[in-house]
Amino acid sequence: MRSYPFSLIFILLGLALSACSGDLKEIPLKNCSQISGLPGPEDIAVDRTAGLLYISSHERRISDQEGKLYYMDLNSDKPEPKLLETNYPKSFRPHGISLLVQGGKQKLYVISHITPYKEHSIEVFERTEAPKGNSKVGKWTHIQTLKDPTITSPNDLFVASENEIYVSNDHGSGGYMTYLFNDIFRMKRAEIAYFDGKTWTSLGNPLYFGNGIILVKREDGKEFLYRSDIGTNSVLKFPLTRQAGKIVLGEPKSIFLDSAPDNLEIDEKGTIYVAAHKFLFQFLKHARNKDTPSPTQVFTIFPDDTIQEVYANSGAQIPAASTALTYKQKILISQVFNDFILECNL
Repeated sequence: MRSYPFSLIFILLGLALSACSGDLKEIPLKNCSQISGLPGPEDIAVDRTAGLLYISSHERRISDQEGKLYYMDLNSDKPEPKLLETNYPKSFRPHGISLLVQGGKQKLYVISHITPYKEHSIEVFERTEAPKGNSKVGKWTHIQTLKDPTITSPNDLFVASENEIYVSNDHGSGGYMTYLFNDIFRMKRAEIAYFDGKTWTSLGNPLYFGNGIILVKREDGKEFLYRSDIGTNSVLKFPLTRQAGKIVLGEPKSIFLDSAPDNLEIDEKGTIYVAAHKFLFQFLKHARNKDTPSPTQVFTIFPDDTIQEVYANSGAQIPAASTALTYKQKILISQVFNDFILECNL
């Protein structure tokens, strides 16, 4: 989830009040520990073969800060984040991240807010040298910048291949005042951008605030595009078909969580993990003050669309979680602002 300038936060508090009612029943996980050492690990992506976690990190509470990418060896007895050394582009402010492993290549696609509210991009990094010696990660090089008017306010992305990229915008085009106007009146202008390797197009389906996005291909060959819809506290499931080389999204099914969903990740069994924010009012307060907790929830969405809440916490253990994914018998939960990832046993 994106953070806002504090002047905007106060105006949005009234809107968020509608999402701060109800109760949170805590659901614990076992043997949890904090892995510290990097600011705002908002999004994470796992290379299951190598056992590496890639992390999009940015200090969002301090203006004019740039961000970096980190990685972590999940097979280590004591995993710790390490800076991914590369030739970072100027004004790199990372957000959503997607890892592509295909045809012997590895690429990281990272959303960057070059100029907040005005200029956005997708920065592409490629592993140009395989790991050798004591290196676990190899050498990575920034190779490409993708921009297009359809990328109006990117929050998350999913890269199926170099010729198939889905981007979930959280707002439509326009600067700070347009964002503010849209938020006050909850205007649905956040569309899905799609790249076929040559051309960017809009897949439409505007929301008030789009968030996580993921493409899932089931065993029967059917494909579905899942997208987080904060405006309705739901995850939308779009049937996806390919007609004459074009992507067509059908009418979505709404999977109601009663919590604002953030990023989406899938495990090896086809189960989707969703980090969610129970009370947006608390999230906005936490954006201003790291010591003010914001409750965290994690849900699973099974292939039959049933859901299960697998973790819930007041925010004392981890506040404002943004991504949850699994590796072996562990679950890793990242967050928008504070400086650690939570690792627990499933």
